Amino acid sequence: MQKAHLYEALYLVNHGIEEAVRGVQRLKKAPHAFREVYYKSVAGLERRRALINSQFMHEMAGEEEDNVSFFEEEYNRWLSDDPLDNEEIYKLVRFIEDQRKKMGEPPLVQFLKPKKQGKENVVHKQALKDTTPKPRSRLPKPKPRNKMAQARAASDALAA
Repeated sequence: MQKAHLYEALYLVNHGIEEAVRGVQRLKKAPHAFREVYYKSVAGLERRRALINSQFMHEMAGEEEDNVSFFEEEYNRWLSDDPLDNEEIYKLVRFIEDQRKKMGEPPLVQFLKPKKQGKENVVHKQALKDTTPKPRSRLPKPKPRNKMAQARAASDALAA
């Protein structure tokens, strides 16, 4: 886990403070030790330990609550009876392949790299987007004329 090193560091802090308290207790046995200094030292060390533990646990509590909600959602998603959508299937397969790679096993699935979009893809996407039928006119379409007929019609229109 990513947080294990933080909890280990807190353990080392607590262990170090316990060692310091034991050292002060050993100094208490010295014939010229002042009782007031001893009690202040032990109380100061224990106070600092309590502050460090309290602050650490307060900050970690929020992070742990976030993790609980995140993993609860993940748990419910993968164990639900609802079918997975394409994105979730891709994530699941990618996760499994990453785990296989870490264990040194050969891949079962090969992921293709996305292609660069060229003009063909743009034209193809526009053709896919524009699938709505066009309204038809009730008027018959004019029949195309040949060039000679168009030229005669143009000259007749100019003469008139």
